[in-house]
Amino acid sequence: MDIRTAFRWLLILFVVCALKAPFSAMCAEQDDAVYRALVQRVEGGDFTIDFRSLRMACVRSSLCEPRGTKADLGALNRAEQDREYEKVVEIAEQIINRGFVNLEVHATCVGIYARLHDSVKAKFHQDVTTGLLRSILNSGDGKTKQTAFEVICDREEYYTLSAIGLPYYGSDVSSSAIGDGTHHYDRWEIRHPKTGQMVTLFFNTDAFSPTKSRAGTE
Repeated sequence: MDIRTAFRWLLILFVVCALKAPFSAMCAEQDDAVYRALVQRVEGGDFTIDFRSLRMACVRSSLCEPRGTKADLGALNRAEQDREYEKVVEIAEQIINRGFVNLEVHATCVGIYARLHDSVKAKFHQDVTTGLLRSILNSGDGKTKQTAFEVICDREEYYTLSAIGLPYYGSDVSSSAIGDGTHHYDRWEIRHPKTGQMVTLFFNTDAFSPTKSRAGTE
């Protein structure tokens, strides 16, 4: 490759990189705007939105953490165990502000607000919980990779398993990450607590953000 050819390639590379930065910034702003708009609709009482779209918007947005950190969830659990319900609400609302799609924290708020005799907020969080969970259960039946439940974080897997009456930890529970072409799944083997039979369930984890959707060291 002569000097002129090399220079032309460097110039092309420079132009591509220069154009990519503002384009990426514009896409990021659009993703954030979509997420904010959907959250605002739900906060305004509109439960006709597509909750799957809301969850997927969270993954793409820089404004949304789909799961709470270990520290936040630990503090939430301790406050609940100590029956410090006002503190539970404070921590829960902070987590939700950082990630409105946090299914398990909305579910926690249902019971806490009921204990605080705030039926309006209890119902709001119940409706959000129902919308989020239904969007997972409607994505498949979990029996095969092709019909796997679609999730955006590990905590959604745990809550979904609990919702259908299955444990997600213990000696009779195991899980493994598997790949199939461009797709990724978590495969669960669980002994059903009532029938004693082993149940195999699949969760599609294609939407996972490596930095936001796993427990990691948070």
